[in-house]
Amino acid sequence: MADEQNRCVVTFHKGVDTEQAVNELLDAGFELHNAKPESVSNFDFVMTMAQAEALKADPRVRDVRYGSKAENGIIPLPMVLDDSILMDKSGIISNLYGQWGLAACSSTVAGQGTDIWSNSGTQASYQFPYSLSGKNVDIVIQDSGVDPLHPEFFDADGVTRYQTVDWPTISGQTQFTQDANYHRDLDGHGTHCAGISAGIRYGWAKNSKIYSLKILDDSQAQWGVSTSFNLLRNWHIRKTANPATGVIDPTVVNMSWGYATYYVNITGGQYRGVNWTGTSPDQSKGMRTYAFSSAAGGYVHGVRVSSVDSDIEDCILAGIILVGAAGNYAHKVDVPGGADYNNYYIQNGFTAVYYNQGATPSATPGVICVGSVDSGYTSSRNRCATYSERGPRVDLWAPGTNVMSSVSGSKAGVAVDDPRDSSFKVRKLSGTSMASPQVCGVIGTLLETRPTATPAEALTWVTNKGSVNSQMYDATTGVVSSDYTITQALQGAPNKFLRTPYSSSTPYTIS
Repeated sequence: MADEQNRCVVTFHKGVDTEQAVNELLDAGFELHNAKPESVSNFDFVMTMAQAEALKADPRVRDVRYGSKAENGIIPLPMVLDDSILMDKSGIISNLYGQWGLAACSSTVAGQGTDIWSNSGTQASYQFPYSLSGKNVDIVIQDSGVDPLHPEFFDADGVTRYQTVDWPTISGQTQFTQDANYHRDLDGHGTHCAGISAGIRYGWAKNSKIYSLKILDDSQAQWGVSTSFNLLRNWHIRKTANPATGVIDPTVVNMSWGYATYYVNITGGQYRGVNWTGTSPDQSKGMRTYAFSSAAGGYVHGVRVSSVDSDIEDCILAGIILVGAAGNYAHKVDVPGGADYNNYYIQNGFTAVYYNQGATPSATPGVICVGSVDSGYTSSRNRCATYSERGPRVDLWAPGTNVMSSVSGSKAGVAVDDPRDSSFKVRKLSGTSMASPQVCGVIGTLLETRPTATPAEALTWVTNKGSVNSQMYDATTGVVSSDYTITQALQGAPNKFLRTPYSSSTPYTIS
């Protein structure tokens, strides 16, 4: 009921004197539930729904969320599609094959912008050349965990690169306690992403240090998402200069997950400024009915969470480079000012839910948002995967379908033995979850030579020097109502495909 009190997260805009604002709310009779000292802009108060809605009008307030994310039907989901068991681009189940993104994003056919498959075929023999390996770079996998013993995370000398750390201690946030079983991966999703970003066989940044920051699939060894980001930020700003380089080791984070909600209890909405009535999602208005959840009884779409967006923005301001999976719901993700950005439906007759703004964290400003390509071609070009989000907010595209990597836990059920040690497993997964760590790993190699690069500079590099133009097939017709459902329509997404320039055994030669 609207007159019932609940915990509410009040998120203030950047630059607001939060101490003064909080004191004014206390003076007005609001109860402070949790000051959240580890955060910068978020505070927990107790108030009614009506008070929460009224407080949103305060110009200092960015948003007020009445109730927890779970109570609002908002959950973090891994951006992976794991129902396929095909291995590599060929679809053959074999541990002899490598990770095809390494070849697709580091090779070219003479005179073409395409890769070694020459726009056809499924198998190719390729020896991956590289000059940079992410040395002195910290790669953080924010996910379900990482299997610290998997051979994928050792260096060529057999020394582990996985960092067994206590996050509250290294971040100085000792009000939190880390579970004794923290360093494990019961699901396998995080181990797979870590292998793509930083694995010695399947990954890009083969000499980077690997950290695991758990938020998924292990209730005994995780914190809330906001706490995770605040631990990350506080750890990063506490780092000291590396004696070997004289600067702080850079931090790049892969986030192959996103918040999602469901098209349920609809009572109308607004599309491109025009009100409409109805009780079901309308695909001609961009409400894609692609990913269905039988448990929730509705089709899934990404959703933004202001309080978490704020925590993410603080991480970016601290200099952390964040890379996110765009999402697997086949929606257009627009940018502020775009024609579809403010499309919404009304839920339960009260709440406006925006469905073309993408998911936190990948659509949060400053995060590098990665869409997925599949393993085939159309008109001699790579193509957007059927499941991938698309639209102007996607920064670039990378291989995300039939990607081989390390795995553990439940995801190992249809895997094969690791070719180095049969006690461990490898397998193929598909999703924007597999595209994002490709970009994370390539940026990790960049940071070896440019350790002081800012998040904005990393984004500029990867969408210019670290990608090629016009390699994506685009089926966009300009008929808006039908483009939403055309599988390979980019719908305004930049036509940029990941391509590392560091694909030589030496970084440069002088003659």
